[in-house]
Amino acid sequence: MYHVGSRHLAASRRRLRSLAAAASAAALLLFGAAATAQAAPHRLAATAPIVNVSSSCSGQNQEVVAAADTTGDVFQSWIGCGGIGFARSTNSGASYNAPIMLSGSSGAWDPALAVAPNGTVYAAFMSPNNYPVVEASFDHGATFTQTASVKPSGSGYFGDRPYIAVAPDGTVYVTWDYGPDQTNVQTTCSAVGSCSFADGQLNAVIEKSTDGGKTFGGFTAIGPDYPTMGGFAAPLLVDPHGRVDSLYEGHPTDTTSPYAIHNGYEYFTWSNDAGTTWPNPTVQVRPDAGTDAVANWWINGSIAIDAGGTLYATWDTQSSGTDIGWLSYSTDNGATWSAPTHVTPDNTTAAHIMEVVGGPAGTAYVGWQTNAPSQGYATYLQTFTTASGLVGTPTQVSTNYGNASVWPGDTFGLATLPNNQIAVSWGSADNGGSTAEIYATTVSTAPPASDFSLAANPTSGSVAQGSSATTTIATTASGGDTESVALSASGLPAGATAAFSPSSVTAGGSSTLTVSTASSTPVGTYQITVTGTGTAHTHTATFSLTVNGGSGGGGVTNGGFETGSFSGWTTTGNAAVTTAAKHSGSYGAMLGLTTPSNTSTAAQTFTAPTGSTKLSFYYNVTCPDTVTYDWATATLKDNTTGTTTTVLAKTCVSSSGWVLKTANITAGHSYTLTLTNKDDNYPGDPTYTYYDDVTLS
Repeated sequence: MYHVGSRHLAASRRRLRSLAAAASAAALLLFGAAATAQAAPHRLAATAPIVNVSSSCSGQNQEVVAAADTTGDVFQSWIGCGGIGFARSTNSGASYNAPIMLSGSSGAWDPALAVAPNGTVYAAFMSPNNYPVVEASFDHGATFTQTASVKPSGSGYFGDRPYIAVAPDGTVYVTWDYGPDQTNVQTTCSAVGSCSFADGQLNAVIEKSTDGGKTFGGFTAIGPDYPTMGGFAAPLLVDPHGRVDSLYEGHPTDTTSPYAIHNGYEYFTWSNDAGTTWPNPTVQVRPDAGTDAVANWWINGSIAIDAGGTLYATWDTQSSGTDIGWLSYSTDNGATWSAPTHVTPDNTTAAHIMEVVGGPAGTAYVGWQTNAPSQGYATYLQTFTTASGLVGTPTQVSTNYGNASVWPGDTFGLATLPNNQIAVSWGSADNGGSTAEIYATTVSTAPPASDFSLAANPTSGSVAQGSSATTTIATTASGGDTESVALSASGLPAGATAAFSPSSVTAGGSSTLTVSTASSTPVGTYQITVTGTGTAHTHTATFSLTVNGGSGGGGVTNGGFETGSFSGWTTTGNAAVTTAAKHSGSYGAMLGLTTPSNTSTAAQTFTAPTGSTKLSFYYNVTCPDTVTYDWATATLKDNTTGTTTTVLAKTCVSSSGWVLKTANITAGHSYTLTLTNKDDNYPGDPTYTYYDDVTLS
């Protein structure tokens, strides 16, 4: 428990907001070295193991915020370690040093972080004396050697929820919740969650330091109607031109005691003169999305900017038993805002803690932490673009669900790193634990490498000598690849030619391959390699071509059933050509049914062409009966000599799998091949057989 004047509040403080420091650091990074990145949006993927940052700190560790510098160092701060915990990573979030407690933070709450352009790390928190404290590190977070109190004049005031940001010129800004009289500020708290304001004089105020965080001047209210502004939790950022932007939660408040607070909305405001003056009225952000309820137990707003200067605001509304997370953007410096996008995929009463950071121009990454549907708290991240809205599906960054009875804190951390990565951190009581820990990882925002793949459909075909076979060669682009792909074929049998229509395609397109054989093309099966040669990549696919004897010398017709029919065959009983029956290619023959049937056959008479000595085929029988009653069999009758060979003796096994059978043939002789499936039509044990790839060689 933390003591604030005469009030005792749970370690999980009020309805807090998104990490302003992360948004500020993201803006500085994105307008610097990262501004040239134009990554195509895709589903985000983790790039580092999940690290337990707070493992050496006993008790509750929750309500984490994050920031990063241009070198890839990552900083985490949270309520824990006896006060405000802090840890840094010097390897882009792969691992963290042992955490420390910031000096003078015993009993403190509400951490905030920001990184200055010169690399100074600023850590802020709300002290038990009801005013913010700002500590500074001049060695990339290794030590904090400067402490300043952002202390208002007088006494008996109320303070809560600081946010911090640093301007390009090094000016440090801190927003916080201020009330002139702490005795009239009343809260309502959840048994499992955080607290919200019920009554009181509450105002979102800002102070600044022009000497690197050593001293701070007096505060200024950033909204109208002070001291009953009804404004609080005001994340902020400073754009590359030095303009200070903030998003705060504004609630109409009675001007007389007990200063009752009513349902409110999100408001955007700005200062063009280094935080000295603020517009009146401020801009109401999409009230059509619904209201911020008074009894709102969790985080509610976040603000960010992308590399092109587009602003993004996220928040959640509560009405009619639902809680919904929203995102809106502004391309005119906050004067107007887009129609709100419903971000969270559910409309339940579950908590939705919202965060957002900017990316390349027109792109932001929106995150939320929620206990929906019911497993406990989990953290999600998704890409948003102004052109397409939400892209892909949400990525659950936290692989485990937290304990639903343990509050993870009112914030989680998002910070933009160089090389198209985002540092993500969150509080969670993983695996049903009774206390929360702080976890962190990084995710990649870069698209998959540009490339393409190649495939043939069907993958095999059968032709008579002198005839042709066709297949579709499809290319599939990945990572936004648009290179031109030239197509060629190799491995053709003698006398055969290959033609593509068209001969080249843009990655993602298709071409028809026609393989034409000559009457002299040798009988046999050939693996034809199709090569797609692009400007940057080369890939291959295989097409299997079986050449049977032509019309002048006989041969099996449609031996692979790739026509999708029994053309060339004579059938009786229950016979079908299906994809389920294929051994190779796209089709095969099924004799019999999966329900009781009778005898079914497929037969073809052909002449063995010159040079052929062997017939072969594959079968796959499913026979749950015994060979006394059901079976598969195949015979080959030499019509020239009048002799019959049983190529497949009566066979009945529950599942044979594909089996190859062969028989000798004599060139020039006429043959009749009969494929048979015998079922005795007895209920409960139907027999059926697949046949495919009848070839001569």
